Amino acid sequence: MKTSVKAIMATSAFVCAFNAAADGRLEGRVSDAAGGVYFDGAIVRLKELKLESSSQNGGRFSFNSIPAGTYTLSVDYLGAESVQQQIQVTDNQTTKEMVKIGRDVASMENLIVVGQAAGASSALNKQRAADNFKSIVAADSIGQFPDENVSEALQRMPGVFIQRDQGEGRFVGIRGASPELNSATINGMNIPSPESNRRSVALDVIPSGLLEGLEVTKTVTSDMDGSSIGGNIEVKSLTAFDRDGMTYKVSAEGNYNELESEVSPKLAGTFTNAFDVGVGQLGVAAAVSWQDRDFGSETMEGAGEWDSDIEDSGYRGPAKMEQRDYTVNRKRLGAALNLDWRPSDTSEYYLRSLYSHFEDQEYRQRAEYKFDKGDLDRIDDHSALWTDADMERDLKDRYEEQKITSVVLGGLNMSGDWTYEYSLGYSKSLENEPDYHATTFKAKDIDMGYAALGETPAVFAEEDGFVASNFELDEVKIADNYTQDEMFTYKFDVTREMDFAGNPGYLKFGGKFTTREKTNDVSSQIYDDFSSLGDPALDGFSHSLVEYDIGRLGPAIDQGLVDNFIHANVHGSGISLQDGGLTGEAYNESLVASARDYVIEEDVQAAYLMSRVDINDLRLVYGVRYEGTAVDSRGFDARLIEGDNGDFSHSIDAVSYDKDYHHVLPSINARYRLGDDLIVRAAYSETIARPSFGDITPSPEDISIEEDELKVEAGNPDLDPYESTNVDLIVEYYPGDIGVISAALFYKKIENFIFTADVSDVVDASVYAPGVTINDSEIYMPLNGGSADLYGLELAYTKNFQSGFLIQANATFTSSDADLGLGADTSRSSSIDLPEQADTVGNLVFGYETGPFSLRLSAAYKSETLMELDLGDADNDIYEDDHMQIDFSAKYDVSDSMQVYFNAINLNDEPMYLYQGSRKYNAQYEEYGPSFVLGLTYRNF
Repeated sequence: MKTSVKAIMATSAFVCAFNAAADGRLEGRVSDAAGGVYFDGAIVRLKELKLESSSQNGGRFSFNSIPAGTYTLSVDYLGAESVQQQIQVTDNQTTKEMVKIGRDVASMENLIVVGQAAGASSALNKQRAADNFKSIVAADSIGQFPDENVSEALQRMPGVFIQRDQGEGRFVGIRGASPELNSATINGMNIPSPESNRRSVALDVIPSGLLEGLEVTKTVTSDMDGSSIGGNIEVKSLTAFDRDGMTYKVSAEGNYNELESEVSPKLAGTFTNAFDVGVGQLGVAAAVSWQDRDFGSETMEGAGEWDSDIEDSGYRGPAKMEQRDYTVNRKRLGAALNLDWRPSDTSEYYLRSLYSHFEDQEYRQRAEYKFDKGDLDRIDDHSALWTDADMERDLKDRYEEQKITSVVLGGLNMSGDWTYEYSLGYSKSLENEPDYHATTFKAKDIDMGYAALGETPAVFAEEDGFVASNFELDEVKIADNYTQDEMFTYKFDVTREMDFAGNPGYLKFGGKFTTREKTNDVSSQIYDDFSSLGDPALDGFSHSLVEYDIGRLGPAIDQGLVDNFIHANVHGSGISLQDGGLTGEAYNESLVASARDYVIEEDVQAAYLMSRVDINDLRLVYGVRYEGTAVDSRGFDARLIEGDNGDFSHSIDAVSYDKDYHHVLPSINARYRLGDDLIVRAAYSETIARPSFGDITPSPEDISIEEDELKVEAGNPDLDPYESTNVDLIVEYYPGDIGVISAALFYKKIENFIFTADVSDVVDASVYAPGVTINDSEIYMPLNGGSADLYGLELAYTKNFQSGFLIQANATFTSSDADLGLGADTSRSSSIDLPEQADTVGNLVFGYETGPFSLRLSAAYKSETLMELDLGDADNDIYEDDHMQIDFSAKYDVSDSMQVYFNAINLNDEPMYLYQGSRKYNAQYEEYGPSFVLGLTYRNF
């Protein structure tokens, strides 16, 4: 790796030495006619020199090393007429120009200064000016939708979809591919994940009110991270120089969730200002957002596999079925503080900081129908009855907090033809689950079954299954879980502007060094013997019924009474569960659960060399990147051992694994301007995606046996990273005013893709339980597949009409063929769709704005997705059903400073549904109900 870095640096210095610096410098800003609003993304050209740049950071643009002379400066911005003016550049001096656009357009104030069109225009101009293919959404556009967090704001962009939890957007996928195939950054720095099993971060922890903009890059350049098979998501927080003078904005709202009939508050505010500090200017930008939300969901789940021939009946049936009711209190606190110091026209230094604190208090009431513990009485295609089966009722009490802290110190210096950029970043994420406890009550000999299948199977039980006194305390699980993901990053970039045979361009090189440590610490105790306490019954812990619309759930377990019981019998005086409760199988389950601890250290060293050249209307950006990865995993290995008396125990041994891999990743992006309105792009790149931490953990999630059936959930530290070759062809047409029509064809050849599956048919179960009699097994672990081909077409259309109407429509169609790389002795086909790949992703938005009114009706759609594989039987594969959610927002400007808004979220009450093999066989159904928001915003800009 050191040899590669030295070679790149030496080559860069050698090439740069051939070009002498020119003397003049031109810088300026692009503003509206009044000079009070500045525009990013304007294309700025010096026609005689064939030089092109774009305005950024509050409308600023610059050209270095300009020969003395008179030139024509042109500025193009969607939504305004082109502007041209003559400028004079002098040797050894900086020429400053203010370019004002929109002076000749009567309706310009309504088009690009305020309202819906402002955000759309800013985003489209930046997209048009970019060297590579990206989708951009500005802060103004984010505010036009009823999106609560970054994930939900991203779902409106072409090719982007989200995975939801409890109805809220969490993980983000690009171009139909899994969220694990993307990278995400805040202000240029990677974001560590607070969750123990993930590499990708759930962007719902970042409130949308802290943003200045979002960018999704779909074709990479060599100065970007190579771990971006799907793309890169860049979260930009606001800075003072994005706006002019002192600005502030405050908002307050109430959110009503129909399912829980609760109203929840939210407050947010931003402030920016720039101050003269003697030497240059100091910009200060601050933002804060707070929300306290009460909501919930109702769920029905087919727990475990559906047996294709259950109990030799000839019919397909479930071993278990669960009814779940969730009540959730979710708090979000987000804050950002950004400082920018610009002591001169050629130097700037900055501090970027972001803090997010996410808290979840979740209570889950569950009734579990354990059909497999009874005797099958009758069954057909849609109904079944078991006699003398078991029913369990439990309460899960889980408090979870997640924190993300990101701090970046950096600077930029320009000297003649040279630009030096550097930054030092520290990020830390953590997830803490203190005092988690689940309390289970069991009743035996209950007749039960189902009368219909489908999304919400009609489960039933005899009346004894709904009498609280029939249920005895069976198990108490107490756990403390802590995960920490810490990352240090140093990055530098050096750019040398130069000519290539008379064609303007630059050479750029740099490096990035990242060290990361992921730690998971689990402590768990399971108690299952309560004879010394008189085997308490559920009627002592229940005084009400669960409100549950999907069916009849029965008696609710009182959280306060359970807490008092655990406090008195575990932590306080009286008979301790620890005296007689932690025995036998419960002891071993506790031991394995507590052995899930691991520490994974990952170092990534990267260096790149790239160049850009403009040859008339053709722009080429090409280069090569090297990334070397070293992974050190430490954890525990567990094995199930059978004793002489038939009891089981576990052997726990410390283990460690080392893995290194290296990649050389070339890329090229071509952008050809057929006219001011038409751009053609083509790109080739090679990228990777490193395995998630949950996939490579050396510590098992679970190893247990019941009635000679072994169950294992384990990681695979020997996994190789995904490797992808990517080809893109894009056409973008900007038909005047504010609008775009674009079409993109893309192809990805992915090697070593990773999938999690039941591998019982291909893995020797005795490895996990040597010498133990095993009649059946379920062994889940991640594996590397063979290769996968992913094809796609991405279409987008945006148009703002002068009548006030707005249309946004986009759709991405993908198709994949993945080879699992299985041997010939397996019972299923080795060819599948790429896991977590959605064939169709789309958005449709209708908007209208006239005078003080602004309206938007939006729909987001994602097609069916393969989520989990069973290598023994394709009928047991789990799919997530298609999902379409409809939202509405309305805004009214009471005055120039005050706005009232109303949002309706999930108007069509769309549930989440997963099924096994066929839609008839429920794996998980979850409904959330619609939510309604009424709010008020006050601002001075």
